[in-house]
Amino acid sequence: MSLARQHFQKHSAKAAAVSAAEFGTMQDQSFYELQLAQLNNDRHRLKQIQSTEAKIQLKKALVPTYLAYVDGIIEADKSVQDDVFMTVLVWCIDTEHYAKALEMTEFALTHDMIMPDRFERKTATLVTEEIANAFLKQLKTNAEVDIEVLQQLEQLVLHTRFEEKLPDMPDQVKAKLLVALGKGTIKQIQDKDEPSDSDIQFAQSAQAYLERAIQLDDKCGGKQDLKNMDAMLKKFASQAPKQAEPLLNANGSQVVDDQGNLQFKTT
Repeated sequence: MSLARQHFQKHSAKAAAVSAAEFGTMQDQSFYELQLAQLNNDRHRLKQIQSTEAKIQLKKALVPTYLAYVDGIIEADKSVQDDVFMTVLVWCIDTEHYAKALEMTEFALTHDMIMPDRFERKTATLVTEEIANAFLKQLKTNAEVDIEVLQQLEQLVLHTRFEEKLPDMPDQVKAKLLVALGKGTIKQIQDKDEPSDSDIQFAQSAQAYLERAIQLDDKCGGKQDLKNMDAMLKKFASQAPKQAEPLLNANGSQVVDDQGNLQFKTT
């Protein structure tokens, strides 16, 4: 898509959202209707494909054609329901375009946008479950995992700054995200025999994620990982060097040498 076309789409989307905010709906906004018609045409193309892998490849080709429109809606910053925007959000998750998906999710949650009926889940629930499922699948392989995506999602749906808008979702979905965070954090541990301070912190963080996940859903699938983390942290503790004790005088004061350095007990 040319830069001129992108500019036109972004400007037109922004204008449609601003106008819709005045009248309360995107329906009857001509540019929105054009985008919705294009979306329905693309959805029809996708329905003709049986292979999930092939569907994803087509979505990868389609998503960029809608991003200028999405940016226009975000720039308008209006609370208007938009089925095109919400569908593209789902496609961004499907195609692992997570940075854009999280940006769109924050916008959607801020403006109380809901998923089209066909998706059958609330916005935060769908986004959290789909991203968590994708990462849990990836974590079963040796592939590198971008844990920052999960961390950003955690901040967005579990610790959002909009406290009154903290999304409601099933505990099982929250648990999936926490298990993914736990497993992803475990992957960051570099040395399980001679751990660094950061390795110990990763293990403690993973332990906390998994404990919370199991509290929310006893069948979340994180119990074995938690056992492994508990055992690993006990091992780390046993390997930690003992603090040397200062040498004391008979009166209980600490012993120092001629240079004023503390003296310690020898073993």
